[in-house]
Amino acid sequence: MVRKVLCVDTDERVTDVVSALDDDEQLTPISVTSVDSAVDVIAQEPVVCVVTAYDLPDGTGLDVVDALKTESPQTPSILFTDVSPAEIDTAGFDEVVVEYLNRDLPDAHDRLGFIVNDVIEHSAQVGFLAPEDESERLETLAAYDVEELPIEDSFDRLTDLIAGHLDVAVSFIGLIEKDEENFLACTGADWDSLTREDTICTHSMLQEDVMVVEDIDTDSRFSENEQLKNLGIVSYAGANMTAPDGQVIGQVCALDHEPREYSTAERETLEQYAETAMEILELRRAVGSDVEVSI
Repeated sequence: MVRKVLCVDTDERVTDVVSALDDDEQLTPISVTSVDSAVDVIAQEPVVCVVTAYDLPDGTGLDVVDALKTESPQTPSILFTDVSPAEIDTAGFDEVVVEYLNRDLPDAHDRLGFIVNDVIEHSAQVGFLAPEDESERLETLAAYDVEELPIEDSFDRLTDLIAGHLDVAVSFIGLIEKDEENFLACTGADWDSLTREDTICTHSMLQEDVMVVEDIDTDSRFSENEQLKNLGIVSYAGANMTAPDGQVIGQVCALDHEPREYSTAERETLEQYAETAMEILELRRAVGSDVEVSI
């Protein structure tokens, strides 16, 4: 598998960065010389790592990392610069995580390739996107105390309906916890949970409408996600489970093992199923286990 690495530096120095990676047959460097060009590549190309200088003609390397956090938060980044950490202005870059390698070190050129491969293999360092009111969202989720609610049968029936109605391989209802997504019901697969940085739902929950990914191989946010590939996920549609206070606590999703589109009517149907799932949670919380909810 080709591992495309985005190298961002000035005209005078970018060739040196590329040459540090050229000897590694697993890596394919892509070079650009500005923040704007880097942002364009990040939006269009499935890169597995970004190596960026700090001082760039139209901004800084942290601008590049910030764009990466938005477009592809699982992709690691390395700040390869002779600017000391004390001189780097981090104001305005909350929760940006980046490796640092001083290019003035005697062995920096040789170490760069090793570090790139290491962060690709072992790091989810940019993390995942979270709502600005994440603490309040988690408080809302905790209030449902789902482990004590008798909802399993109702949700199993609901995911069966979704899979049949939308003709998909897998459907699930998942609650998005602090570090993982826990599946309350799953038709077509035997999944209990996924780490949050591996889920598409952590992106889907941030948008109001149904999020559709017709083919993850053509989406730079997910094309290098090995966990999704191992699960056989090729296409995705997800609708928000929104609590009465406006907080999104989970997702109702349809997945398939091949690329597919979703019509406006199908998206509206998925939203209706998500509303139903939320209504079941609300009813169960209100009445406890004294009533059976039929789907």
